[in-house]
Amino acid sequence: MQNKRQIHFKRFWLTAVALILFVMLMACTETGVNTLPAVSDYMPDEIVEIKDLRVGVVSGPYWDMFAEAILPSLQQMGYTATFVYYHDYASPNFALARNEIDLNVFQHYAYLNTFKLENDLALTAVMEIPTISMSIFSNRFSSLDEIKAGITESIPTGITASIPDDASNLARALRVLEDANLITLCPSIDKSRAVLADISLNPYNIQITPVSAHQLVEFFYNYCISVIPGNFAISSNLNLAEALYRELLTANYYIVAAVRTEDLNKQFVRDIIDIIYSESFRDVIVDPDGSYALFQWPRWLHDAVSVSR
Repeated sequence: MQNKRQIHFKRFWLTAVALILFVMLMACTETGVNTLPAVSDYMPDEIVEIKDLRVGVVSGPYWDMFAEAILPSLQQMGYTATFVYYHDYASPNFALARNEIDLNVFQHYAYLNTFKLENDLALTAVMEIPTISMSIFSNRFSSLDEIKAGITESIPTGITASIPDDASNLARALRVLEDANLITLCPSIDKSRAVLADISLNPYNIQITPVSAHQLVEFFYNYCISVIPGNFAISSNLNLAEALYRELLTANYYIVAAVRTEDLNKQFVRDIIDIIYSESFRDVIVDPDGSYALFQWPRWLHDAVSVSR
């Protein structure tokens, strides 16, 4: 017969295992609210020598945002930075995992979470930043009403559309098309994982083709409409004001800065978080005449601006 000490010991380990499984489950979810640690939660475990930070970027405004709103404060702290440019979404994460760069700034939560799980990479988001939404652009139509009114006589092959082909952005693009009332997705599915087969209604007979995200603009004139992530739209000088529809961002689609999980307690991580929470960063972002006037703000920035006012 087991004595009380053995019983308590077993109960302790069952509780511990249950807690670990719960934490792992919450870490892997893609549809819940993303909660990042506060600055005070980062306790550097070493004094890191000032160094040149290697920052992975892709086409788009987040490279500029880092250079304009974050880098000046880093330089005041004694850092320098080298930007490493990549043509696609996969390479910056593989490069980060291989220690070829120190952080990257280009992807949203949903993409990072999906990619690191699929490729078994120990990467972690440390901060979300203002983000430009995914939008529907067209070289044939001037409004959604034209599509809905059936003005397709000049398009004998029917309305064609291009969307990103990676899983997270494909699902996101389908939701954007649904929000614009161009298609309807099956109500019973997890829309964060939607695929083409989940379209239940397509009243305008839109022929949807997945295309590599970085080629959406290159092939823009091959399709009647294109659903394009904001970073590629801006880098290709598409006018956001001319978009037929702009997405209203949800929590999983804000752009994040990502680092290797093993580096979470490095001093440069805490310094970057301090800067993003700073007044100098806010001043660049909230300028109504600045480059980021059309960007959507994460909750923390809304709260910070409200307090400052």
